[in-house]
Amino acid sequence: MRRAAFPAAVGILGLWGTAEAEPWTVTIEGGAEGDSNVARVETVPGGEMTARIAAPVGRAGARLDHKDRLLGGVYVLGLSGLARMVASSRAKDENVMLYAGQTRWLHPINGQPIAAGISLTAADAFAVTAPVGARTFRNLGADGLLALDHGDGRRLTLAVGGRAFRYKPDHMFDWHGPAANARLDIVLWQATGKPRSLELATTLGFEARTYDSPALTNVCPPDAPAKEQCSVATSLTRRDRYQRADLELTWTGEIVVTTGYQATVIDSNSYGQSLIRHRIMTSATSELPGKLFGTITATLQIDQYPDGVVVEKNVQHQEFTNLEDENRSSLQIRVAREVSPAWSLELRAALWRDFGHAVAATFRRDLLYTGVIYTP
Repeated sequence: MRRAAFPAAVGILGLWGTAEAEPWTVTIEGGAEGDSNVARVETVPGGEMTARIAAPVGRAGARLDHKDRLLGGVYVLGLSGLARMVASSRAKDENVMLYAGQTRWLHPINGQPIAAGISLTAADAFAVTAPVGARTFRNLGADGLLALDHGDGRRLTLAVGGRAFRYKPDHMFDWHGPAANARLDIVLWQATGKPRSLELATTLGFEARTYDSPALTNVCPPDAPAKEQCSVATSLTRRDRYQRADLELTWTGEIVVTTGYQATVIDSNSYGQSLIRHRIMTSATSELPGKLFGTITATLQIDQYPDGVVVEKNVQHQEFTNLEDENRSSLQIRVAREVSPAWSLELRAALWRDFGHAVAATFRRDLLYTGVIYTP
């Protein structure tokens, strides 16, 4: 269901070169899946409150996309909705709905390969059958954009703005603050006629997050093991420096292969909230026999907690953009087949695991999904 979720992959590089409007495009998806851990909980031996709930899940989503000219520039607009309904009375808070939208507008500067513009994003997930849904949130963002296209396979996009995040189950994790991002795309090599290419994409991001909660301090002796009982609130407001760097290589030929590395550093003035995360990802997409297309994606994630693991997993270490997000090591396989110009079938299998944690709690989630995609 990733295509119906937010955010969509809406590119802005070279956007201002499009002269004509494009028609509205509609994508509708629906399907069912079996999920071994619908609440996405960690399990502790002998802990009844953290037992995994396995259940069937129904999904339905739709997305609208449009591109046109406005005030001498070009804009792209994407709107989407996604519902997730769990067939279990033990997991009513897992029945959630997500609405999202994104628009970007760029205007060329004096006929040069430079464009300036704005970007607006919004996402709101809410409960359907419970007062508060699991992991429901509201995420708002606005950026000023500057895009440079050298026309020789080198493109740079700069974005400066702000974010406001609200976590509905627990407002101590609400935050707001400025954000800055830079992305550089380079075509390293391209064959004559462009049948094959090798591209590099690098991204740097920074957010200064101010939380609606006090910073915590450690009252236990320095050599004592990290425990939740050591955390005591202070008179200071919690503030985090969120920093991220990505490096991604993409080979395009008969097979499309992408591999990348991401480093995330959260430096917090609150005890137990700092994090160093390493993610290594590789993905391959190819045409298969029987008019099938297949994609396999493997992600290895290792989290390090400079203060020790006070709370094994917390919402501040998640990156909420859609209902599919799962910040764990994973292996995912997708197979799709077009059955008509408008209809296609999709099968997805995935598993998530935790690695690199010497603690009692463990995370396991397995999923099998089948669905249809309609694009009129």
